[in-house]
Amino acid sequence: MEKPWRLWGSLERWALALASWSWAACRVSLLALILSFHLYGGFFLLALILASVAGILYKFQDVLLYFPDQPSSSRLYVPMPSGIPHESVYIRTKDGVKLNLILLRYTGGDSLSGPAAGGPDGPSSSTSPPTILYFHGNAGNIGHRVPNALLMLVNLKANVVLVDYRGYGKSEGEPGEKGLHLDAQATLDYVMTRPDLDKTKVVLFGRSLGGAVAVHLASLNPHRVAATIVENTFLSIPHMAATLFSFLPMRLLPLCCYRNQFLSYRQITQCRMPSLFVSGLSDQLIPPLMMKQLYELSPARTKRLAIFPEGTHNDTWQCHGYFPALEQFIRELLKSHAHEEGVQSTASVTII
Repeated sequence: MEKPWRLWGSLERWALALASWSWAACRVSLLALILSFHLYGGFFLLALILASVAGILYKFQDVLLYFPDQPSSSRLYVPMPSGIPHESVYIRTKDGVKLNLILLRYTGGDSLSGPAAGGPDGPSSSTSPPTILYFHGNAGNIGHRVPNALLMLVNLKANVVLVDYRGYGKSEGEPGEKGLHLDAQATLDYVMTRPDLDKTKVVLFGRSLGGAVAVHLASLNPHRVAATIVENTFLSIPHMAATLFSFLPMRLLPLCCYRNQFLSYRQITQCRMPSLFVSGLSDQLIPPLMMKQLYELSPARTKRLAIFPEGTHNDTWQCHGYFPALEQFIRELLKSHAHEEGVQSTASVTII
């Protein structure tokens, strides 16, 4: 049985390669195909033209989703923090892409859990700060998120690791859904190799597109991630397409038509770790209803929904009460971690 499966796999790879080559050739020769069809007609030429247009639109989806060049200097200059202990690190993903990370180190003393008695891991483990992995949105670079990350460091008393996806900032490559997932996994793997970071207190934070990246990473690493915080993110790219292009029958398109899918509404069902959902009701890009739906889909025994009526898509973190909401969540997480007890089933909604 093994040889037929190998033969079928080889034929499938050849068929995909041939289709990819044909698709590329059609896109390059689209103008010639249109002229030929105008002169001679024919079903075959029409099919090639439609395939070419479909290929262009399929590839164009990346242009609509990823904006690594906004603002225009984003690929040239990454602002670095000053006066704060930090490291600029380069790591490699499994497919060989080099990524740039910034590690902001918290050196201010006691964590939010407060002094705790020594346990099996000793006092240093019980009072060590958590580490937040920060996954940003679809534009700019990690330097633009440093002011936000510094406030996290101070208010949450945590280390913060910011990563530029492939194609962003000083990172190599071109952005794409599969690539971003590899980038997130490589970042988590790197943190797990650091002896100076507590591997049991890793918290994922994602805003907008970064929320989808964080949810997918958490779903694949349930025993390595202590908690997740997602802010103003979406159910999936097909859901967003149906929202942004409501005048078109987008809901009728099959998933295979989407180059990027980010199916967070499915992956969140695999995330049972404590979760905080932060929603700005003045978000004009992603409907706040999607955040509420993600919250409801979450199977986490401990989950919170923090609502900020004046919060916009990118500036909810500047709302009054934002950091106290995150601080309370982290404090509860660390207390639960310190006592090594089962967390009672709780869910709450906070409007700030």
